This record gives sequence, C-alpha cells and structure tokens, in this order.
Amino acid sequence: MKLVWKIILPLPVLAATLFAASFRLPAQVHVEHRVVLAAAPEQVYPYLNNPTEWPKWSFLSKTADPTVIHLYGGPTTGVGARMQWSGDKVGDGKLQLTESISPSSVVYVQSETGLPGNILGEFRLTPVQGGTEVVWRQSAEVGTNIWDKYKGLYQQHKKQQEVEQGLTGLKTLLQNNSKRRAAK
Repeated sequence: MKLVWKIILPLPVLAATLFAASFRLPAQVHVEHRVVLAAAPEQVYPYLNNPTEWPKWSFLSKTADPTVIHLYGGPTTGVGARMQWSGDKVGDGKLQLTESISPSSVVYVQSETGLPGNILGEFRLTPVQGGTEVVWRQSAEVGTNIWDKYKGLYQQHKKQQEVEQGLTGLKTLLQNNSKRRAAK
C-alpha cells in the first residue's frame, strides 16, 4: 500500500509542474543555422531556388528516407515553384517559394502533417571572402495549447537537425560538383 502512495502521490505534483512550466514555453519555434560555402552566390542560388534540386541536398533525400516520393508543380524555379513529399520517415508536407531575389535570397512557406501552422523559411546568401555565407532560418507558430507548446519543443529540435543536415548536404554537393569540374 505504501508503494502505491509513493507512486500516486507525486503524479498530481508532476502534472501541476508540467502545466506551470508550459506557460514559460514559447508560442513560436525559431531555428537558424549558417555555413560558409566555397562557391559564389550565383552557384549556390540555383540549388535553393529550384525545389527539384532540394532532394539532392536536404533531409528530403532518398538517402534519409528511401520511401520518399516527390511531386512538383508551378514554375520550375522562383516564386510559385512548389514541391510536395510523402515518406515513412520524413512524413507528408509541401512547400512553395514565395519570394526569390537572385542571387541573395529565397523565401518559402512550408506545411507538414501534424504541425498546427505553417513554417516560414528563408535563405539569405551573402558573399564573403572565400565563398558565400548561407543563413537558413525557419519559424513557426505552435499555438498556446499546452500540448502544442511541448510538441513545439520537439519540432524545434527536429527542425534544427534538418537545417544543419541540409546545409551540410548542400556543402557536400557543391564540393563534389567543384571536384567534378576540376577533373574535367
């Protein structure tokens, strides 16, 4: 009987603590990562401005999820270019480019099944000595619901990993392309 009380008694305290802590959680998720790539902005920009190029470097690749299927619509590049995906690991989602300024920025809106709102994403390309600094930002409203705020913490962690993985993939892709050009 004492064991039951040792287990049951802390449950309301734990629930109250989690409830109180949820008021301190942000209602918005924000992720940002930057990398310097050894390529000119004009060489980097086409990979960001064309959704058909994203599976070559982003988390939406066949390497990350062999079951992923991509669908494309609208123009191939620039404002209105769209991509939709579905996969066992990457889930279901879609994105659309909403702003495109060559070769300095690409802005998009993304939605995914299971997320309460849209993700607003942005790439900023800045020429620096030795290449291009690429800054990838994503932000999303997670809502005021306690459960959504806790899911938002998980989503922020997941999105941070996706952004870092994507920029690493972009860097690798550009390095491999540079090596191929040098070999010719």
